[in-house]
Amino acid sequence: MSRLLNHILLARLLVMMLLLAPPAACSRPADAPPPSPSETTATRGPVELTVTIDSDTIETGTPLTMELRALAPLDVEITMPLLEVPDDVMIADFHVLENEVRPDYPDGERRAWTQRMVLDTFETGSLQLPGATARFTDRRGEIEVAGTVTTDPLELTVRSFVDEDSAGLRDIRGPVAIPLTTWGLWLLVGGVLLLGSGLVVRQVVRRRERSVPPPLPPHILAQRQLDALESEGLLERRCFQPYYVRLTDILRHYIEGRFGMLAPTRTTPEFLDDMRSSDALLAPQQDQLGGFLRIADLVKFARHEPAVDEGEEALHMARTFIVDTEPRPEPTEETD
Repeated sequence: MSRLLNHILLARLLVMMLLLAPPAACSRPADAPPPSPSETTATRGPVELTVTIDSDTIETGTPLTMELRALAPLDVEITMPLLEVPDDVMIADFHVLENEVRPDYPDGERRAWTQRMVLDTFETGSLQLPGATARFTDRRGEIEVAGTVTTDPLELTVRSFVDEDSAGLRDIRGPVAIPLTTWGLWLLVGGVLLLGSGLVVRQVVRRRERSVPPPLPPHILAQRQLDALESEGLLERRCFQPYYVRLTDILRHYIEGRFGMLAPTRTTPEFLDDMRSSDALLAPQQDQLGGFLRIADLVKFARHEPAVDEGEEALHMARTFIVDTEPRPEPTEETD
């Protein structure tokens, strides 16, 4: 009921804005130069860190995509995330709208760690994104070496088209007398529109509530996804990498839905650390799941090709894990 009232209120506000809004006086300048991407790269020791933004000129309130990418040899470990998001979700003058830390993957003879962020700001002028710092551990020699690499800040321009086009704004006119009969007509039209929009929103909400089925429990959804994966015959066609990618995704999303752990967005080492610090899974289940995820990473990232029967055993392990961890009905006390 509260959702319906919110929809009706929103529809009424939109109608009133359309009725009372003045004609638009601002427009995008035709001679504005096209924006271009900008990036900065820093290298220290075995690590190369690059920060890229998709535009060096944006408008206020426009999303800005920033990607951070670190490259390092196989025996060098990068600490994620590359750029920490403060508690106030602000980086300098920019709001953090999205923050995605992706799993590392092979890139030739090195591995790549990436992080993607979406930012926006309502400040104008020449602004600066601070440099990013990557922390790494070099295990290539007999002595483990820790270090950091930091990029230079990135400069960009944030424009406000209201300010740029203010020269084209016309001065306001003096007061105009409006007959009282016009107000009556506006009130009548506005009332009819508000009533009609409320009825339309009500019907749409009711139809949507009837048409959307309730979500499936995580264990039932995962079992159905495993059935669909098995029926595709990827193992028989020796498509090992897509098979293990799908299989691990199904397990990770099941764990997220069943236990509330952020499994899909974490790398395997991060997820295993989270799992050990949680009491959601028993120790044997943790060991079994950890071994499976490490083998899956070898297939996904190192191009390892296991035997077909190993893939079938991995599917059986996933089914058994889901059955063992699905919710059980609470025991009821019998009364005499």
